[in-house]
Amino acid sequence: MDVAVLGTSTTSHALAAWCLRAEVSVRLYGDDANAVMDSVDAVQRRARGDSDAIDGTTGLEAAVGGADVVFDVTGREIDARRDLLADVEAQIGPETLLVVGDTYDRITAVAAGLRRPDRAVGIHVIDPAESQLVELVVAEQTTADTRDRAASLVESLDATPIVVRDTPGFATTRLDLATIAEAVRMVEDGVASVPAIDRALELGRDHPIGPLGLADRLGLDTVLSALESLALDLGGRFDPPDLLFEKVESGELGRQTGTGFYEWEQGERVGPAQPNPTVEARSAEPGER
Repeated sequence: MDVAVLGTSTTSHALAAWCLRAEVSVRLYGDDANAVMDSVDAVQRRARGDSDAIDGTTGLEAAVGGADVVFDVTGREIDARRDLLADVEAQIGPETLLVVGDTYDRITAVAAGLRRPDRAVGIHVIDPAESQLVELVVAEQTTADTRDRAASLVESLDATPIVVRDTPGFATTRLDLATIAEAVRMVEDGVASVPAIDRALELGRDHPIGPLGLADRLGLDTVLSALESLALDLGGRFDPPDLLFEKVESGELGRQTGTGFYEWEQGERVGPAQPNPTVEARSAEPGER
């Protein structure tokens, strides 16, 4: 199987490395030759696999011609992305899958510019280095055959697909953001300390990282923006908590700035930041135990 990956972002690096680890050859495309060369190097380091299985190019036809699957993870605005995919469609075979990722736009809207939007499907790879889960996003135009072929593709790359509707946030992002928002409200309400709230899911539900630690890693500004976007589409249940606004306004953005819900040093958590609620117990009266 031949795969074309369009884009030179960290998302494209992760996706290309994921393919290489599954022994699938990759052609990586970008507009800038230096960015392409740097990306190929980054993918090879990340994949630790066959360095001959990836080629980089600034020629779109060279990247997508003869490909079985084209992943668009360019992160372009919707109009530019439609133009790119229209160019891609003119150079691929009738059976080539078009897989759109790294986008906040609806896959349905992106695919609308294609002559055959039925062969387009969205993808959200949770974290190719740490997770075996991939969301397949079914647009309004996606056929059952395209969905099933995309699911088989994901399985061939040693991952597990879940099929979701083309809706804001898909499944995993909505769950993550809902959990983060509630965890922040628990800090506001003094329900438990910051570490205790995270341990409730890390130890109690076997999550690799708690919601407040995850928010710090993602960046509190990124979390705030995503919640605001979902609130516009889905209503008040995703309204950002006041404490999150306060953190972002004060420049406490998480790991990137060294302070968020935790203090961070060299990318590692070193302890909770303020506010960090404590749960007080009353002092015993004389004679009580």
